[in-house]
Amino acid sequence: MKPKFLLCLALVLSCGLFGCSTTSARQSLRNHQSGPMANGLQMSLSVSASGNRADSEFEVAIKNAGEKDVCLNLGEMLANGRFLIPGKIHLIVTDSGGKPGEFIFADRRFAGLAGRMDDYVVPLRSGSTYTLELRLDQFVSPTTGDEFKLKPGRYEISVQFRGTGADNINGDMA
Repeated sequence: MKPKFLLCLALVLSCGLFGCSTTSARQSLRNHQSGPMANGLQMSLSVSASGNRADSEFEVAIKNAGEKDVCLNLGEMLANGRFLIPGKIHLIVTDSGGKPGEFIFADRRFAGLAGRMDDYVVPLRSGSTYTLELRLDQFVSPTTGDEFKLKPGRYEISVQFRGTGADNINGDMA
């Protein structure tokens, strides 16, 4: 399905032998730098580097900066909401050579899906923000399935939300 919303924000990340760093430490949500507004929505990205590059944690915050309340479909929800898969969040990673790579969220707890899937819908009142805490090792290449791994170097990481309307129509929820 063609994205209804496409929000983007970039951050420069430097990685060495002992982890990753950005030019500024993780800030409180109120102090995040936000990207440009699209359809009344803004995103922000902050990184909290741990000692292990693969486990580098970051926050993606989506703010409804518009005047109208909205509902966002962030991906899929399994087991009546017990497991949330934000598959509409994509990372675009550009290495120091300028080569970009795209990575999507993948929860390795679920090798295959059997059973009910619903949309991961988040309602956002005007002025509200929804924040996801994620790790780099939760992302894979959509074409090869390879896990995202950082080698020492400088990277630019862009986060995108590719929102759509309802994707998972179940028989009991026409």
